[in-house]
Amino acid sequence: MKAKLKYLLIILLSSILLCSCDSNKPKQTDFIGTWKSSDNAFIKLNKNGTCILKGVNYYKISRFPINKNRELNVEGIWQFTENAESGIIDNIDNGITIIYNLPESTKGEILFYISGQGINGNNPPWNLFIWDGDPDEMLKYEFVKIP
Repeated sequence: MKAKLKYLLIILLSSILLCSCDSNKPKQTDFIGTWKSSDNAFIKLNKNGTCILKGVNYYKISRFPINKNRELNVEGIWQFTENAESGIIDNIDNGITIIYNLPESTKGEILFYISGQGINGNNPPWNLFIWDGDPDEMLKYEFVKIP
């Protein structure tokens, strides 16, 4: 009887842990607001799907030599993306896709990955980032939400 009770308790605790992990998954509403980087660039994600990028280091977005020392100051649209390719970090495969218009009448697109806090890095508060160079170096151009 004790053995059955022990197994039942293990199953119950495992279920609680698994369910609590799912509730921490990022949701689109978590990202509405203003996000700031260490270089004082910011991204504002509006509830209606529009966005503004100010002072974003364009060379970190697009590594062409012409983009060195250039800031991205544009408006665009954003959406919460599931299954963000190559973005899985800390078991989070969601991201934020931003499509913006450049003054030269061309469109650009950025896929920001999501990382979190805690031991496993999969708990809120969330951060938005792109890889700053080779992902193997684990350097990020990161934005944190302003309260």
